[in-house]
Amino acid sequence: SFFPDICYICGERKAADMHLCAECAADLPVIKPPFCPGCGGENDGIFDICSKCLKEEKRPWKKAVAAMNYKDSIRQAVKDFKYNRRTHFARLLGELAAKAWKEQGGRADCVVPVPMHWTRRIFRGYNQTELLASVFSRASGVPMAKLLRRVRRTPKQANLSREERKKNLRGAFKISGIKRDFRKTQSILLLDDVLTTGATLEAASETLLKSGICTEVNIIVIARG
Repeated sequence: SFFPDICYICGERKAADMHLCAECAADLPVIKPPFCPGCGGENDGIFDICSKCLKEEKRPWKKAVAAMNYKDSIRQAVKDFKYNRRTHFARLLGELAAKAWKEQGGRADCVVPVPMHWTRRIFRGYNQTELLASVFSRASGVPMAKLLRRVRRTPKQANLSREERKKNLRGAFKISGIKRDFRKTQSILLLDDVLTTGATLEAASETLLKSGICTEVNIIVIARG
């Protein structure tokens, strides 16, 4: 069994804060300000957005926040969480995202997890973004709403070029789960685990914006790849 007072990352020392021991907390790959609103990473230049985002088309979202850089212990935690059924990592990662969102003054009417296709969910046994969103919701006070459904199973994005990713995701998402009493919300926060090119988040954001159920979309991710 996994003892809650033991550090989630090293599994050896006693956890002090955020389920981590002092040593592992000090080693987290933290993103330093100034932050890039395009991807949530560090803004490395003189423009409003970072050099990576300058090479991309204009993002459909207003602001992106990333809790950490996708490397070292966070990279391993995300991989273990997604592929090795270590679902307890949802608590650490979801709470880190909520902390980053609050620290950067984020506001939203609801948080929407980027959905996975039902076939992939069956294979994996759980939906990692939904677990993260429920932890994020509890820690931040932003209610969760499952407003998106993945209607096309797309090949894994990892080895595709940016153009292939965009083509791959065309028509992949549909609006769903809107209850009769749902108020057309002003600001939706879209949650995913990692932002690399942002193609998945762009496709999901565009689906939400085109539907007319919100006036703006913001992004929260565990890590900037």
